[in-house]
This record gives sequence, C-alpha cells and structure tokens, in this order.
Amino acid sequence: MSPYKLEKVRLEIYEFANLFQSRHQNLIKFLILVNLAGTIYGWYYYKFQLMASNPLLWPLITDCPNASFLFAVAAYLIYSRRKKDDFSFFASANMVKYGIWTMAILIYHRDYFFAPERYLLYSAIFVTHFFLVLEAIPLKNSISSVGEKGLAITLAWLLANDFFDYVVETHPYIPERNIEYVAIFTVLLTFIAFFSVKFRLNKEN
Repeated sequence: MSPYKLEKVRLEIYEFANLFQSRHQNLIKFLILVNLAGTIYGWYYYKFQLMASNPLLWPLITDCPNASFLFAVAAYLIYSRRKKDDFSFFASANMVKYGIWTMAILIYHRDYFFAPERYLLYSAIFVTHFFLVLEAIPLKNSISSVGEKGLAITLAWLLANDFFDYVVETHPYIPERNIEYVAIFTVLLTFIAFFSVKFRLNKEN
C-alpha cells in the first residue's frame, strides 16, 4: 500500500474515532437510527425469554439491545449539544462488555450457533456486535471527565448484571456447557470493559 493510501486510511480511522468532534452530522444521525432499529430487533430476539420471566427482570435480560439503546441516547444527547459524560461513560462500558461477550460466546459455542440452520442469523449478530464495540470508541473519545458517582453507578450496574445473570439465571439462552467458566469470564469482562474506558480518560485528564 502506498504512503498516500496509508495516510488516507489513518485519517479515516482518526475521523471515525473522533466522530462526535467532527462535522459528520448525517453519519451520527444514521448511527442513531441504526442502533434504535437494532434495539427493537434485540428486544424482539429475547421475546421468549422475556415472556417466561418476571417483568421486573426484563432490563437485566436484554443486555445487548440495552447497550445499543444507550448508544443511541448518548449520541442524540451529543448531537443536540446536551452531552452527559457520565451517561456516555455508562453507555461505552456496556457496549464494550456486551459486544465482546456476545462475540466470545458465539465463538465458544460455535458448534451450536454456527450450525447450518443458524449460520446466517448468528453471523449477522456477530458482525453487528463487532460494530457495537467499534461504536464505543468515538463515544468514549467524546468524554471529557466522569465523576465518582458516574464511575460507581457504571461498575455497580455491570456487576449487578453479572449477579443476576449467573445467580438468578437471567443470562441469555445459551448452551449450559461450562457455564461456571462463562460466569467467571463475564465478571472479568466487566472489569476489562470498565477500566478500558476509564483508562482512556486517565490518559487525557
């Protein structure tokens, strides 16, 4: 690849990573709409589990569509010049955690999720969750600072989800093979997601 093309790619990556500081307003609006559509489909995807569960637990079941909804709200607040850094941090950590979690679980149980009859659906789900993680980059890069309360709420929420998922068993319907290792991985991922977003803040502030 020529130096010119390399520089062009570098600039495009930089522009995406700093999307909310750019003038790409149409792209921001597009991402808001796409994530709202993904949220609606995600809630639909969980319909059987939701119908079999106490409605009070529903917000703890639909982790991934919740994360895409949080992005849509955070992006709208930035777009409308009402940015809330604590909320953006909360959304970013959820996006990183549940995007990576979904991709990892699909790969771990690939014999089930990528069986011929499910291959297209879960290939699409894998790709959309990859983009969920990518979208967290420009969102967290828009954050100037986060208060102690915002940090505490984010970590408490992620850990509460872990407790309910693997003690109350609100985790998504997945094969139960080695579920205890999945639980350990999920808790570790909570801290990885939390500190990966917080680390970016520490570098700037």
